[in-house]
Amino acid sequence: MRKVLTGKRKLAVVALTAVAIGLPAVGAVAGEINGSRLPFSIATAGNKEDGDRWKGKSSGHAKACGDVPVNDTRTFSAYIYQDKSFRPDPQIAGTSRSYKQAYGCGGYKGTSTGGKYYTKATWAGIPGSRAYGYVNAQN
Repeated sequence: MRKVLTGKRKLAVVALTAVAIGLPAVGAVAGEINGSRLPFSIATAGNKEDGDRWKGKSSGHAKACGDVPVNDTRTFSAYIYQDKSFRPDPQIAGTSRSYKQAYGCGGYKGTSTGGKYYTKATWAGIPGSRAYGYVNAQN
């Protein structure tokens, strides 16, 4: 009968498991901003503004990201706008990508913790497609 893990080997297995479980949580801190994801169907061309507003993060910056998992040369654009009550909303960040490119982002742009922000998308349609894309904000 095989000997059950004991001593240093057991400690190593527990430590590696803790690290493996802990890494995704650490990655989420610098990842997608909660409430910023905006999905859309590419069956017809269009544009969409996210109704959810999110506060600027303590990182002081955000970038627009997105993905449409289709092998096609058409493009989509992802934008981040600051919600300014009673004034035009300024575009903070943006990126345009081809559908056939993998998930990607534009450059970081400054945000403030007191500001409210939202995502917006524009995309080209592929008639009959059942694919969905999305845009989001990363901090």
